Amino acid sequence: MVIQSQGDALKKENVMDGKERTALIRQGNELFNRGEIRKAAELFMKTSYRDGLTRVGDHFYYDQKLPLVAVGYYRLAGAQDKVGEIFARMVLALGEWIGRKKPDGTGEPAKVSLPPLKVSPKLKILAEEILRDQKGGTRQ
Repeated sequence: MVIQSQGDALKKENVMDGKERTALIRQGNELFNRGEIRKAAELFMKTSYRDGLTRVGDHFYYDQKLPLVAVGYYRLAGAQDKVGEIFARMVLALGEWIGRKKPDGTGEPAKVSLPPLKVSPKLKILAEEILRDQKGGTRQ
């Protein structure tokens, strides 16, 4: 499902009369209550019903644990506070994941452990010879 832009949804609202919009919103609410969230979301987008779009966003954010899906619905609903909350949490999680210090200055940078470096046996022998020669001073 592709979430259309807020401007596209608003253009459709202007073409629709009040009774038709009310009937579609009611139908969307019934679908939502029956658990048919995607179908309800389509009707809420078609009617630019911001409360319904916010409820759909809440469903994906809190119930389904899909914040990136929820952001799309929150943006359509104009719920910038919810979008900001999700972005702030994502930045915090990313910061902890990569080991940045917390805002209070605590925490340590992440320590990365790399697998041992694989070196060609011939290259290893050549490197050892060079190092041996440099220590002995015999290399020119």
